Amino acid sequence: MKKELWKILPQRAQEAHAIADFLGLPPLAASVLAARGYGPESAKALLSCEDVLCDPLLMKDLDRAAQTVAETVADGGMICIYGDYDCDGVTSTVMLKHYFDAIGARSCYYIPHREREGYGLNIPAIDELHRLGVDLILTVDNGVTAVEEIAHAYSLGMRVVVTDHHRPGPRLPEAEAVVDPHRSDCGYPFKELSGVGVAFKLLCALEGEWGEALLEQYADLLAIGTVGDVVPLTGENRLFVTRGLGMLTESDRPGIRALLASAGLEGRVLNGDSIAFGLAPRINAAGRLDSADTAAMLLLTEDDEEAAELSGQLEELNAVRRSEEKKIADSIAEQIAADPSLTCRRVLVFSGEGYHAGVVGIVCSRLVERFGKPCLILAVDGASAKGSGRSVEGFSLIEAVAACHSLLARYGGHPMAAGLSLETKEIPAFREAIEQYAAGHCPEMPLPKLTVDAVVSPDQLTVEEVARLSCLEPFGSANPSPTVMLDGMRLERIIPLSEGKHCKLRLSRGNASVQVLCFFTRPDQIEALPGDLIDAACSVSINEYQGQRSVSLRCRDYRLHGCDLEALWRGEQRYERYLRAENLAQDMVPSREETAVIYRYLRQKKTLSLSAEALFCQIVRETPLDYVRFRIALSVMLELGLLEKKPCGEGECLSVVPCAAKVRLENSSILKELVAAI
Repeated sequence: MKKELWKILPQRAQEAHAIADFLGLPPLAASVLAARGYGPESAKALLSCEDVLCDPLLMKDLDRAAQTVAETVADGGMICIYGDYDCDGVTSTVMLKHYFDAIGARSCYYIPHREREGYGLNIPAIDELHRLGVDLILTVDNGVTAVEEIAHAYSLGMRVVVTDHHRPGPRLPEAEAVVDPHRSDCGYPFKELSGVGVAFKLLCALEGEWGEALLEQYADLLAIGTVGDVVPLTGENRLFVTRGLGMLTESDRPGIRALLASAGLEGRVLNGDSIAFGLAPRINAAGRLDSADTAAMLLLTEDDEEAAELSGQLEELNAVRRSEEKKIADSIAEQIAADPSLTCRRVLVFSGEGYHAGVVGIVCSRLVERFGKPCLILAVDGASAKGSGRSVEGFSLIEAVAACHSLLARYGGHPMAAGLSLETKEIPAFREAIEQYAAGHCPEMPLPKLTVDAVVSPDQLTVEEVARLSCLEPFGSANPSPTVMLDGMRLERIIPLSEGKHCKLRLSRGNASVQVLCFFTRPDQIEALPGDLIDAACSVSINEYQGQRSVSLRCRDYRLHGCDLEALWRGEQRYERYLRAENLAQDMVPSREETAVIYRYLRQKKTLSLSAEALFCQIVRETPLDYVRFRIALSVMLELGLLEKKPCGEGECLSVVPCAAKVRLENSSILKELVAAI
């Protein structure tokens, strides 16, 4: 079980029928749309993407930006497209470079090196561009907060146009134009454009159109950058990605064809996941581990041989990226094994020498998913360290990091992610400072949420019903792939796959049975027992093999049927406060009767490899128990030798120790210390 709450959306049957009748959709797709709050007309607008393109000149300063660029082109001036090293920044840079080449404008591009220069405009780079004779710096996916750097460019006689989609600071830079839909004085109706989306609007203004014709040329780049930046796939973004997926399958760009081949996507039907997990990671690998120029050159080249070579370089970098991630993850696992109390903090902070700063954010995301807590990882390099963090909804990581500013050399980000740098010697102080901030501002930390779109029975998951869910694509932020819940299913068998690296669950209810795939989950990690009734939250897709189509269910999470996950995880948080010696109270002391209930259950089962949380869910079905007292009682029985832990596969098993003599709980040092501290 993951440490997340299940949010089961209201099942709006009447609205689902209306959507199905109006649009001719099968019941499952209509139910998902209704649960997400759509009615017939709004569902039609979502699925058709009709009339979503907005007048580009509604965007503040876009007319001035287009005029400045057009004047520079007409005067024969040199334009430098100043990009960013992520997928959004690279596709923005490539799109504008391609356009300027097509109209015969003098242009170059500059993408800063992640490790040496960091994000955005920097003064040494501006000095170099001045030396090269650049007349106009045109930023894409950055620049809205670069007040001092842009002032420096003007002091050298250059002009600047900013196109960005990040939140502006308290003061806008003084440039020819600052184009950003998040400006407080910008009336553009769709605020969720990516950097490549804003850059596309500049092209629309230059061409004097709303974008329909330009989509024929650039929707592929728009799709990659939009999905890669994880912006909401609604409105114009949905249109960009829908059109782009069609272009990608028959791309005339050698670089994209080579990229598709490297990702194993050549000749396949593409969707949002194809970009998110196939193309975008390879483009991002260049900027994470080396220079993003490799990715930019790949997307710009018109030579098939060069494309194959550059794509091969990205593939090698992507392999290195995976290796670096594993190295960091293994190091953190060793830290946790040596000191399990590290995971009891409200905010997890890990650090290590030799970590690659470009990939720590990816590992952070996985730790957030595993522990259900905000996490930061710091890459130590001698006397300095820098890193990234990821959060859970409801806890603003940037506010927490900003509260520790006196310990930091640099920081930035937003509520769900942040980056920072500091002196290595300040890491312990930073770890304590951000923990204290969390304790003061969020006594009960928020938990990640898993949204369930539809509660279904096995017989509803037919090939036809599941296949028609594709009408909701492209999936991504704000339009995720549907999650369905099969509730009250009997766990018949746990079947190992790939030599135990994965497994599948055979579930049944009545005469119907299904198999649910659990990837990267060993059989001994399943926290339920054969015969248990469980609820399974699954993503659904169609599997095709030897011409046969079948429904594939992939487990996103599961729980014992009837388990109150919120009560469980709130109990886990209170137990962690006990481990931190916070808010100790008399009601934490387990009674002899409660301890006996747990002991008798374990004696009956002989040996169990369940986690403490799963064991609690098993016992509480028969006897009401308080979670904190349950956990303390387990610790006491282990201390007194009534229970023992032994290696079991790659995990641990808990079993009762036969004991002839009577054991007195009062002899427990754990209980003595707790009672003394109350």
